[in-house]
Amino acid sequence: MLCWARALGEFGATITFAGNFPGTTRTMPLAVYLALETEPEAAIVLSLVLLAVSVVILASLRDRWVSAP
Repeated sequence: MLCWARALGEFGATITFAGNFPGTTRTMPLAVYLALETEPEAAIVLSLVLLAVSVVILASLRDRWVSAP
């Protein structure tokens, strides 16, 4: 789970090594970063979408962690 959370928030390595090509290497954190510079409202919406996806995945995996011996 920690690896997934780290990958979801990866910013530095993506922008440094892969670049920022729309449709090819742009990740959600990069999209939030670019939207923050031009449209702060869009950045907030993208951040909330990213947060909602994270909460849904964590909630769906909760039973697996609670029932583990």
